[in-house]
Amino acid sequence: MKVELEEISPVQRKLSVLVPSQKVDKQMDLAYRKWGGKAKIKGFRPGKAPRSILQRYYGKEIEQEVSQELFHQSLNEALQEANLKPVALRPPDQLPPIVHGDDYMYSIELEVAPEFTPENYLNLNLTAPEVAVTEEMVEQRLHEIQQQQATLEPIAADRPIQDKDIVVIDYKAFAEGKPIEGGNSDNAYLEIGAGKLPAEFELHLIGLKKGEETAFPLEVPADFINPVLAGRTADFKIRVIDIKELKVPELDDALAQSLSERFSTLADLRQVVEADLQRRGEQQRYEELRRQALEQILESNPVDAPPSLVRQEQERTVRQQLNVLHRQGLNIAALDPEKLLERAREAAEKQTKINLILEKIAAREGLIVTEEDLETGYQRIAEQAGDTPQMVKKIYQEKELVDDLRGQIRGEKTIEFLIDKASITNPTEAATETAEKES
Repeated sequence: MKVELEEISPVQRKLSVLVPSQKVDKQMDLAYRKWGGKAKIKGFRPGKAPRSILQRYYGKEIEQEVSQELFHQSLNEALQEANLKPVALRPPDQLPPIVHGDDYMYSIELEVAPEFTPENYLNLNLTAPEVAVTEEMVEQRLHEIQQQQATLEPIAADRPIQDKDIVVIDYKAFAEGKPIEGGNSDNAYLEIGAGKLPAEFELHLIGLKKGEETAFPLEVPADFINPVLAGRTADFKIRVIDIKELKVPELDDALAQSLSERFSTLADLRQVVEADLQRRGEQQRYEELRRQALEQILESNPVDAPPSLVRQEQERTVRQQLNVLHRQGLNIAALDPEKLLERAREAAEKQTKINLILEKIAAREGLIVTEEDLETGYQRIAEQAGDTPQMVKKIYQEKELVDDLRGQIRGEKTIEFLIDKASITNPTEAATETAEKES
């Protein structure tokens, strides 16, 4: 067998294969003997029909079978001989015909991972501050929780609207005495002093009581809450439907107890808030170190990404986006998949290159994924999906997704390896050192 390999690009090859006629004829002889032993032809005992008769009845089927056998067998041998592990290949649209006495020839195009040795991935220079949870941060988070537990309640007394009130109004807008289509709203909730409405609009509301009305002209700002009115001059008519105020609970043991059975006192809540801030800070720090590490290895290792792998990454990204939109209750049927794929192309190409570099680093450093790593991965996915690790594992095995998960885990382990081997400095310390050197 003759094999020729042509390099089209760093990630694309053209493989040409020639199977000599002697082997083709031998394969045809074997096929006819096999078919002769099982063919049922009137007037002939099994295995006794001459080849000419078999050819008349089953010639096309036999040639197609031999062509397929020769193609798959020779392709596997050619890939081994050329030491190729394609990430994608495109078979011929039509396999070559079998002609007695002629060689069997075909060419296919295939894609391979780029060949390179990863460089400059050890001792990366990364910058990120150490995580420090301050008392001010804890107090701010407690204040946010306190505000989140606030309730809207009608005002106790028959008093006029004042700053910080939540007012419920009906409004209508007119231009030259005629109603503006779409320029009205019923039971609109507005917070006085929140800055979401023009100050002049709010001034006309302050001092009004429940059930009272007012009218005034206004040059509506371009960022007005109702886009129909934005940037126009309109006459408003407003009726106050209700006046409410925000009741913020005290930051005490009772508030903590109302949030969860885990909390007996405010001190318990404070402790959990501090731990959560620490965890979030560490996660943000890791994500920043991760981002810097990936950018640096990408810059140090320029590689070509096989188009098929980029396409796979595009499709994976779009599937995730569509799943999120679907869970949010949005109609995804009207979306154009090709436009979504095109938007994802640049990021997908970058991610594909990163994946290739990480794979090379993992192989060079002997980083492997253990069964324990996989079980941890199933556990993490189960927690996110609200399922059991056993069910997640079963689904991944049935859908043959275990290798994909293994690749994801290997990539993350490689990134952790890069960060662990990196030189990490605090940005404040780095700035001080730079200033001292410059001085």
